[in-house]
Amino acid sequence: MAARPHNIPIFDAEVLLKCQNNLGEGVVWHSKSNLLHWVDIFASQLHTYDPKEGTHSIDKYPSKCLTYITPRAGKEGFIATFEGSLVELPPPTRPTEKSAHPTINNKEAVKVLSEPLDKKLVDDGTVRFNDGGVDPHGRVFYGSMGQDEKAPKFPGELWQIDLSGRQTKVLDEVGVSNGLGFSPDGQKMYYIDSRKDQIDVFDYNLSSGTAVNRRKFASSPPPLDNDHPTEGVYDGLCIDGVGNIWAARWRNGRVIGINPKGEIIAMITVKGSKGATIPCFGGPNLETMYITTASSYLGGEGDSDKYPNSGHLFSIDFGPSSPIRKILGPDWKGAERYRAGI
Repeated sequence: MAARPHNIPIFDAEVLLKCQNNLGEGVVWHSKSNLLHWVDIFASQLHTYDPKEGTHSIDKYPSKCLTYITPRAGKEGFIATFEGSLVELPPPTRPTEKSAHPTINNKEAVKVLSEPLDKKLVDDGTVRFNDGGVDPHGRVFYGSMGQDEKAPKFPGELWQIDLSGRQTKVLDEVGVSNGLGFSPDGQKMYYIDSRKDQIDVFDYNLSSGTAVNRRKFASSPPPLDNDHPTEGVYDGLCIDGVGNIWAARWRNGRVIGINPKGEIIAMITVKGSKGATIPCFGGPNLETMYITTASSYLGGEGDSDKYPNSGHLFSIDFGPSSPIRKILGPDWKGAERYRAGI
């Protein structure tokens, strides 16, 4: 075992489904159906998985990319983002095939809800939508990114649509709009722009839906060990039921757990995959963490042989007898992502 420059506990997630996504993202649990959903961005696919039955389905949409999904509160289907639009999607195909590569079902969006981005910049590939989030009242946040991640200008934006359909630009000059989530009391909004290797926090007014007083919450983590240096950037995140933030490290093969004070409490590895993209909690009692990953070629040259599990879906048990629960304590609980109220 390689020596470690820290005493932070490390746990290993395991491959759950060898789905070989190109860019797995947007993973979300739906407790009403007990199904897990995520997207493969550039394949424009919505994946649905039933952990109890081990069944899997794939819906494909006629867009350049499907980047973000959120279930709806009180309604079936999803709110989602294509490359330049916020859309309503129909309910997913019920998973029946026990296959990592089931039959692909072709579907179309129900309707377009919003197209706030500069159409020319979308059409010429300068910008596209990426990740998003939902606040406790059901307002939907959806952010864009500059597709040239080395460009000096940050052309991305963060938008919000409220329950009445009113659209508001929350941020501009965004590099890569990524993880977004809220503290259990709804008074803090955590946000990641992946062009800056940090997690930011805002004070959030749940009544008005406004975020103010942006500041740095967490910097890049220490190396995993002496053989695995800190690389990449923060990507997607989720928040558990006691307020801990769990943020994936793009090109660094791990998820970082951070308490509300900004202290790292645990690290979770996705061995054999360099591109952890986003975690979520799901399963019975919300005691399983699911983690999507990206194909090895997106991580760097020569990574295909070194990271054979890239693009697969991972999971790790957070149940009462699990090793990580011994660190988190008996009062820990998971949390489901909020659902869109529109």
